[in-house]
Amino acid sequence: MKGEECIPTTWDIFYEKWGFMLIFWNFAGVPFTYCYSSLYLLQHHLNEVQKTGNPTSGIITHSTWFSCLLWIALLGAYYIWDTANSQKNRFRMQIEGTYTPRYTFPQLPWGTLTQPDYIQTQHGNLLLVSGWYRYARKIHYTADLIMALSWGLVAGFDSVIPYFYPVFFLFVLTHRVSRDMERCQKKYGNDWDEYCKRVKWIFIPGIY
Repeated sequence: MKGEECIPTTWDIFYEKWGFMLIFWNFAGVPFTYCYSSLYLLQHHLNEVQKTGNPTSGIITHSTWFSCLLWIALLGAYYIWDTANSQKNRFRMQIEGTYTPRYTFPQLPWGTLTQPDYIQTQHGNLLLVSGWYRYARKIHYTADLIMALSWGLVAGFDSVIPYFYPVFFLFVLTHRVSRDMERCQKKYGNDWDEYCKRVKWIFIPGIY
């Protein structure tokens, strides 16, 4: 509910029209598969307790440095994901004159850009090249993937089950990005080429 104003502009609704496949997956796939890491942690613990009779056996623990690293990765990725999506959606609202500041918790710093830089396309749309989007075109997807990976890593390395979500999500997002870039190339033409020169990287600045 914190970012409910951002929902109508998501890829699922705005571009893929919230069709049956997406509705089915969001109601059946997401709640029953994205939680595999949590279910694995619980089941691993219960199985070990049943074997040993010790109520503390089977609890997966990590070193302090590894736990801290996971927390930093998760919180850092959430901050980038949250503020990048806010920047993008509020930029659109500012252009359309519909932006209204919201105070639902947690509103993070740098979620709203002042005097953002952009490319004016011949099509009429504006391509944002400010904020997080000066560094990478799909940096919010990168942050999403880091969060998904952190939820797998916290479950350890004894099973591939906790890694279903990040692996599946990687395929979904890379395929989605390829379709989006093809669509934008057809739609914006030379303006898209200029945008790609301004924002060279797709996911990770300086790498890819």
